[in-house]
Amino acid sequence: MEKNNPHHTWLRPPDDLDLHAHRVDIWRVSLDLSTETLRFLESSLSADELHRAARFHFSSDRDRFIAAHGCLRGILARYFHSEPGQLSFSTGSHGKPAIDLASSERGVEFSLSHSGDVALVAVAGEQKVGVDVERIRQGISAPVIARQYFSKSEVAELLALPSEHREVGFFNCWTRKEAYIKAQGFGLSLPLESFDVSLSPNEPAILRATRPDPEESARWTLQHLNVYPGYAAALASEGSVKMLNSWDWDLRVQS
Repeated sequence: MEKNNPHHTWLRPPDDLDLHAHRVDIWRVSLDLSTETLRFLESSLSADELHRAARFHFSSDRDRFIAAHGCLRGILARYFHSEPGQLSFSTGSHGKPAIDLASSERGVEFSLSHSGDVALVAVAGEQKVGVDVERIRQGISAPVIARQYFSKSEVAELLALPSEHREVGFFNCWTRKEAYIKAQGFGLSLPLESFDVSLSPNEPAILRATRPDPEESARWTLQHLNVYPGYAAALASEGSVKMLNSWDWDLRVQS
């Protein structure tokens, strides 16, 4: 397992983007967008995405969904040198989205997560990836929720933290577990208590153990991501990551 690099510099992406083995691109997206930008992004969505957006009761949630999925299309379109609206998606048996092979023969793995006003998109070539971001919410009953969803060793590590660090530890654990589940592509069929991750603040993100196959943990890399203050985020990737690029998404530099 590789050591984590806790420091990320979010940069403007180059004009030409491509996918290489053992390289992962992470995109940071602001979802606080103008009405004009939201309408532009909405025009690139499929009928299914528009239907899903319309299900949200609150307009703020609907706008964040449109922003996140519209930006996802814009990001992926840069790798395929196409228009965002031309991309077609399919869904795996456990709900993981993928680029429809009818759209392109190039293999690409990607993952989307959004919380609050921030979205993250992970993109890799032929390497399974999962990303998760969560806004750290104060006042939650972290130990109570942890006992429901975390493994016994994770609960013990959380309770051993000083009380002022438990909320960050809780969200570290949550995002790392979610990122791993997303990368695996098994959805909720992979029990949260079937694997252990590290969670203590200021310590590396590690996939400590996997059950029932203890060898599975060696196949994966976990990375802690610094996004913004008040957020926790993590990346899970199959195999090693020799290069991790951190890009800031800006609609104005879209190809």
